[in-house]
Amino acid sequence: MNCKYLQSITISNFVTKIGDHAFELCDSLQSVTIPNSVTNIGDGAFRWCESLQSVTIPNSVKSIGNHAFELCYSLQSVTIPNSVTSIGDHAFEQCDSLQSVTIPNSVTSIGDGAFCSCKSLQNITIPNSVTSIGDNAFCSCESLQNITLPNSVTKIEDGTFSRCKSLQSVTIPNSVTNIGDGAFRWCYSLQSVTIPNSVTSIGDGAFNLCESLQSVTIPNSVTSIGDKAFIGCKSLQSITIPNSVRNIGNNAFHGCNICFFICNSTYFQNDDVCLFNKDKTAIVSRIKDCVNYIIPNSVTSIGDGAFCGCESLQSVSIPNSVTSIGDYAFCLCKSLQSVTIPNSVTSIGNEAFRWCKSLQSVTIPNSVTNIGYEAFSGCESLQSITIPNSVTSIGDYAFNECTHLDEPSRLRLKELNYTQI
Repeated sequence: MNCKYLQSITISNFVTKIGDHAFELCDSLQSVTIPNSVTNIGDGAFRWCESLQSVTIPNSVKSIGNHAFELCYSLQSVTIPNSVTSIGDHAFEQCDSLQSVTIPNSVTSIGDGAFCSCKSLQNITIPNSVTSIGDNAFCSCESLQNITLPNSVTKIEDGTFSRCKSLQSVTIPNSVTNIGDGAFRWCYSLQSVTIPNSVTSIGDGAFNLCESLQSVTIPNSVTSIGDKAFIGCKSLQSITIPNSVRNIGNNAFHGCNICFFICNSTYFQNDDVCLFNKDKTAIVSRIKDCVNYIIPNSVTSIGDGAFCGCESLQSVSIPNSVTSIGDYAFCLCKSLQSVTIPNSVTSIGNEAFRWCKSLQSVTIPNSVTNIGYEAFSGCESLQSITIPNSVTSIGDYAFNECTHLDEPSRLRLKELNYTQI
């Protein structure tokens, strides 16, 4: 370990195991000969061998340990023999120069983060023998363009292919029952995906910010779609929710701007702009941007982030059925010029109107008792604010950067011992 000037090593054929961290931080090591007497490569055995360019693993080796070749930045090729049954957690993480790898059909498990951040990896073949692929196994493989999962895999774990920026297509077999949280998050080039009718749940943020995703088919087998599952899929034009779906998480389709949204589930309702719960009392997710919007008078609460980032929104009508405005509910609505808060509302959440740069005036009714932190922060056009005596709490920086407030508004805030403008 830490032999900084060691350039090559030939391991004796009497050795049966390369121990944990044996050659870790051997910065100058360029080549290594592993004899076929070795059955196990230990945890971190060649970790941080920055000059190591290639390695041939003999067919005597059965397991590659956790972090075994992690941070081998110069490693361009590796041959994994068909004797290996498991690839450990983070085994090849951040092998920046690794372009291709073939996993033999002896391997049954690929560990968490095993090939994470292999930025040059363009091709990967996963055989039918593999039954489990760990969390973040291929995350940040920025050059990976397509992937076919074998029908031996039953779950796509959390973050497995997240941040694979070049990934254009993926084949999900009908053995998969669950797509984990953030499984394809930030796969900016992914254009289409067909989810097989074996899948029952789509995790939180599963396709978060898949900006090129134009179409997705959700089968009748799916019962649950997680929070922010398709958030930021701005190219998504149409989607159909089957009648099997009973749960859709908050802001599942936020920022999608879907033109054709069909909901066949009896557990939800929708109009052109929003998806609601069954009795239409809560906004589950915005599905399309708008210029003007009248919130239905059945709605009792505006959830966290409900209209956040709706840059085209100029005016919104809030009915007197609403009692609470959630955190960052209208945050970053840059065109919002006017809003009327009814006297049914008792609380305005944290960052509720933050960075509404066009908002000029707001009247807070005497039903409100609490204004959250940074509620109106960054509202640089805000000139007047009316705050009633009912307000007992104003959060930190609630009016921060509201530099154009008139003198009466400033005096009123001073009366309430608020000085952070």
